[in-house]
This record gives sequence, structure tokens and C-alpha cells, in this order.
Amino acid sequence: MNSFSFNRCGKVLRWLISVNRVSLMGFTVGVAFSIFLLQLISFIFGSFQTIVPYIQRCADFGSFLMPFALLIIATAAFTNFTSIGTKQQRGTFLMIPATNLEKYLALMVYIVVVCGLCAIVGYILGDCLRMASLWIWAMASNDPSFTACEVFNFNGVDQTYYLWTSTVPSLFSQMIPRLITVWSSGIYWDWYQWASFMIAVIMAVWTHSFFMLVGTLLRKYAFIISGALWMTIMSLYMWTLSHFNLSVFQMVWDGDKYVMNAVNVMAYVLMVVLPLFTIFNYWASFHIFKGFQLITNKWFNYDILKR
Repeated sequence: MNSFSFNRCGKVLRWLISVNRVSLMGFTVGVAFSIFLLQLISFIFGSFQTIVPYIQRCADFGSFLMPFALLIIATAAFTNFTSIGTKQQRGTFLMIPATNLEKYLALMVYIVVVCGLCAIVGYILGDCLRMASLWIWAMASNDPSFTACEVFNFNGVDQTYYLWTSTVPSLFSQMIPRLITVWSSGIYWDWYQWASFMIAVIMAVWTHSFFMLVGTLLRKYAFIISGALWMTIMSLYMWTLSHFNLSVFQMVWDGDKYVMNAVNVMAYVLMVVLPLFTIFNYWASFHIFKGFQLITNKWFNYDILKR
């Protein structure tokens, strides 16, 4: 099998979902329970005076927790989470009648799309549990402070907000760029807005590729090691910007009035360098994946001394 087949790739993906359905259910329930607890803890100890800041705080928790969970899966995909960590599981996976590229792409879709959807479903379930709990609490307490509502222009929408209002729209407004809103209103983004959006997306994809590379290489403590390396790289990056007085974007003022944000040379450097590093990370990850053997090193999935 030298040619790529979407049919075989889809069959591998269905096989991954089938054999990992328990792990996917556990992941979804874990996200739901975590979101439920975080939102309740935020309500109990947050001391919010109004409703909207509480909803915003819950959405902030979700926007951090879900990408964090997906990065954990990205590093654990080739060891434990996709049921190919043990010798028997690895042997079964290697004997699937599909090419290495088809298997690798199926794993990528599984990690990014399937697990991402499970994370979203888990967040919605956890948010619904919080909404039901606070609604029951408000009705039982019969306290006006619990049943109070307010009209507030939040994320560009005038709406009446209750204590049990869903945080899902606020979460999506943070994680999904409002391109449709911008275009439908006839207000087009300037170059600074496009550049900041592009760099944010490129940084996110590079981060995922980095965690994937380390997760493909290491069999133990992959997330801890990749997280430490990622924080070290980001610290060196921030130190370099500070030491050499560099900046990605710069605010331009005219007298005492804010005029615009300028896109500096460093932004263009990131637009070129980060995609190259991303391509290398995925290529190296795939190269390591192709070298998977039935019996591997205790710490590595690939023989780094192999000639």
C-alpha cells in the first residue's frame, strides 16, 4: 500500500473511536465534572457583585481548561490515551492494514477533532449542571439577590442575564474570532487585527505541534517534560524581547491620543519562523511514528541512536 486512501484513513479513525470509547466517555465526564466544580467554587468564593463578571470568569476557566486538556491528550496519545501503549495494543495497531500516513492522520483527527468535540460536550454538560444547581438554589432560597437579573451590553449583545445563565456563548465568543460579525456589519479588520489573529492561530498550532512531537518521542512524563520545555522556550522568547527592546506590536500615539497599533518587524518574523517550526515538528513526529516498533525503549518511542 503506497497510495493514500481516505477510506482506509476513515476506517482507522473509526477503529480508534471504537477501542477508545471508554476513554472518551471518561474524558468527557472528567471535563464536565471539572467545569461544574470550578464554576461552583467561583460562585461560592468569588464574591461577585453582579452577574456578568461571574459568567465571564466561568468562561475564562473554560477557555483555559479545554486547550489544557487537549494538550495533555496530545502528549499521551501515543502511549496511554489511544490504547496503543502496551505491547499487545501496539501490535494490534501496527497490524492494521493501512499506511503510516493514514494511521498518523487518523490519530491527528482523533486528537484534535474527536477529543475536541468531547471537550466541548463536557463543558456544556458541566455548565448545565451548574445552571441547574444554581436555579434550584435560587428557587429554594427565595432570595432576591439570587433571582436578580440585569440588562448589560456584554460581548456586543443586549440580554437579560440571570445567575443560571449559560456561559457557553461567552466561551465561544472568546475562543472563536468574530469574523462573521465583523463582515456582516460591514466593518473590515485592519492589518493589525489580521496580524494579531494570524499570530495567535500560528502560536496555537505551533504549541500543539510541539506537544505532539514530545508526546510522540517520550513514553513517560511527556506532558510534564513538554510543558517545562514550552515554558522555558516562552521565557527565553520574552527575555529576548525585553533584552533587545523588541516588540511584536506597538501602540502609536499622536500627542495624548491613541491612534493605532503598529505591526513591527518581529511580527513578520514570527509569521515566517513559527510555521517552519510547526512543519518541522509535525514532520519529526511523523518520522518518529513511522519508526514505531513492537518492543521499544522504556523512555522513548524511537531509537535516537538508530543509524
